[in-house]
Amino acid sequence: MARPREWDREALCEEFFQYVENTDIPIVAEFAYTRGISRDQLYAMEELSDALKACIAKKEFALESKALKGDVNCTMAIFSLKQLGWKDVQQREHSGATSITITNTDADL
Repeated sequence: MARPREWDREALCEEFFQYVENTDIPIVAEFAYTRGISRDQLYAMEELSDALKACIAKKEFALESKALKGDVNCTMAIFSLKQLGWKDVQQREHSGATSITITNTDADL
């Protein structure tokens, strides 16, 4: 079994910040894939936590903004935002009193 590849974490962090800065909608999986590293490895590197947060924040902002303007496919924007933890929530509000009347219609009881 091969040893895991060692990364220059400082250089990778700098490269990640540059990727986030220069990409309209940054995607963690894209950055990882194009660098030959798994997403899990990126998330495991403490040095990258700020870069990961910046990437996710920019992606969230860009998707919401572009979807509202109609610049991206709304279905894909919703899918991507759900991957970031967004949820579809339906709220129903009821007003007024609710009453239930039970009437025994069986005369044999």
